[in-house]
Amino acid sequence: MQKTPIMTNHLTSPEPPSPENSRPIETLPLPDLAACCTCETRKFLAHQAVNNAYCFELVRRAIAEQDDGAWAFIYQHYAPLVHTWVTQHPGATAIIDQQGIAPLINAAFAKFSQAITPTKMTHFDTLPALLRYLKLCTASVVTDEVRSHQTHQREEALDLIEQELTTDDPADGLVDAISAQGLWQLVQNELKNDDERILAELAFLHDMKPGEISRLHPRRFPTADDACRVKRNIVQRLRGSRRLRQMQRLDHL
Repeated sequence: MQKTPIMTNHLTSPEPPSPENSRPIETLPLPDLAACCTCETRKFLAHQAVNNAYCFELVRRAIAEQDDGAWAFIYQHYAPLVHTWVTQHPGATAIIDQQGIAPLINAAFAKFSQAITPTKMTHFDTLPALLRYLKLCTASVVTDEVRSHQTHQREEALDLIEQELTTDDPADGLVDAISAQGLWQLVQNELKNDDERILAELAFLHDMKPGEISRLHPRRFPTADDACRVKRNIVQRLRGSRRLRQMQRLDHL
């Protein structure tokens, strides 16, 4: 997950310019613009009428003019809002417990800055529209991270299953014994289809792991999980085969 450094530089926040000394927003110095944005945000939180033009101009300068000072303020000003959006995501808890929330907030701003180029900035004409897009970027980042976390967990589970099936499973010993004595045909009789026959030969006779089988036959076994599932079904069937147990006297299975 891409991360941006947490910005720690703070802008001074003087009093907003008085109406009698008002000037075009585009010409306001950055500290004055930041002060006006902060003032308007307080009004919004107090359910008062607001002028979003100051905050919008800050975002425009950050994106269209690549103004580092404007970016620093935008990050500090809206990070609490992004924090709230992250915690509201249904899958975020496990990620936050594992790595904290700061990387997710940084990644949300990074995605936002990459997605809205100076050219695309012209497609946004209001602050609410920009914030809705920032919210979408936040949700996308958290969703991707949750999916990555779940994939990692599945891979760890598959590693455990694969290790169990390829090293300690007594059914492997059963197949080895049958193969060594020329009784492979009996094993084949227990198999239901071509997928099982291909996997059984590769796994039991050639000692290939599910991941290797998946890479060799991606159409039959798109993932290692698919190959592992078929192997597990075969193993369970071999364990229950009375004929094989009688012939090999492996009743402990």
